[in-house]
Amino acid sequence: MTRLRRRRESPRQGTWRQALLFNSLLILLAVLGARIMTNAYTAESVGDVPDIQARTETRRAIDEAFQTIIPKGNVARAFWADQISRELASRDFSAARGYLLAAPVMLERDDSRAIMAAADAEESGSQDERLAKAALLFLPNETRAEYQRAIEPPRVSMTPDDQGQESGETGSDDETTAEDAAPAEDEQPAEGDLAEEDALDAISEDGEPYTPRRAAAFSMVGDRADLVRRAQRWINGDPVDSMQIRLSAISLIGANDTGQAASQARAISVLKAAGRARRLTPDYRTYLTERIDLAMPEERAFGAVRDALSQVAPMAQLEDQVLQAFENSIDPQGLVRLESDLAAIHRIAELTSPSGAVTLLETAESPEDIRKLQLIAEAGGDRAVALTKQIGPRVLKLAQIGVKWSLNLALQMMALTAIAMALAWTALSAVSKARPVRHFRS
Repeated sequence: MTRLRRRRESPRQGTWRQALLFNSLLILLAVLGARIMTNAYTAESVGDVPDIQARTETRRAIDEAFQTIIPKGNVARAFWADQISRELASRDFSAARGYLLAAPVMLERDDSRAIMAAADAEESGSQDERLAKAALLFLPNETRAEYQRAIEPPRVSMTPDDQGQESGETGSDDETTAEDAAPAEDEQPAEGDLAEEDALDAISEDGEPYTPRRAAAFSMVGDRADLVRRAQRWINGDPVDSMQIRLSAISLIGANDTGQAASQARAISVLKAAGRARRLTPDYRTYLTERIDLAMPEERAFGAVRDALSQVAPMAQLEDQVLQAFENSIDPQGLVRLESDLAAIHRIAELTSPSGAVTLLETAESPEDIRKLQLIAEAGGDRAVALTKQIGPRVLKLAQIGVKWSLNLALQMMALTAIAMALAWTALSAVSKARPVRHFRS
């Protein structure tokens, strides 16, 4: 009787163990599979330079999106020309150029073929430059003339009177340096620097509109004297944005490193412009504030700057003391993380324009979104700016990141395969040991 009971309990114990192993493997398979998908398709896998496949797929998605923005019943060529005219009226030259570059995919087949043929006939310039020149031919005369006036290089006069006048325009206000002064009415930006004439819709802390003079000299960082004035207002308890002050301080501190000074200053200028114009999403502004706090803690910087300004000294000495105070409050590890974000923003501005970068940043809510926007800018350039103004945050879905294989990802795939094989073996083992149920007749 005891032997028979043991025989009955043995299959039950084996079935219980197999069920536990099966469920455990099933859960582990789901968890590891989700982790692999996250690591494979996350925007962090793009890296600083997206691979050619990701750029190609993203460019294809951008072209398809341009084909869908034309409302039904509208003539493609008329709608396309109206969009360019509207962007020129709002002085968003980056978006206007983006529509020119998108002409082959927005217009009818005959017009597209003619534009491509005209672009191939051009002998100088990059592919995008030749395409923009060819697309200009299909614009109405008035719109074409307006665009050409906008991209016309500034006039340079070498007469003594003009030289004296230029030398007199060296004053600076509380917001900008002399290089950031407003342009004269007869000066227009060059084609490569189209975007800054619109002042990025940025508003200074003093309530005055910010209007940089040239795109090449675009900067919202200010100089050391400007930093001291703002720091004094901060210490006095005036309503200032400490994040903007610390960003300027980080840029001025990094100016000693000529290798990355220009790129860092450009990225910080874009962030400051977007922040002052309130064009950052709340989520991304919160993330950015956390990054800046890690790089330069607010309380530490406030205390150091307060001590530096408590001494009576000449302005030049105060500038050195304040800048040194900010530098002493930097956390090196936090600064490295912030510089990674700044590098991505600089790349977006380099591929489009500072104002174009602000337009793209409006859609970002996380650092992963910035990586996606960088990929979209790599693939489309100014096309990304025009498309973002049409479809808004949906532009993020166009980033085709793809799978970037690495040793870690390969090992995870091998582990996933082993778990799947063990799961299949457990299921087959349980089925093979299963016994048919006998029904007894009464």
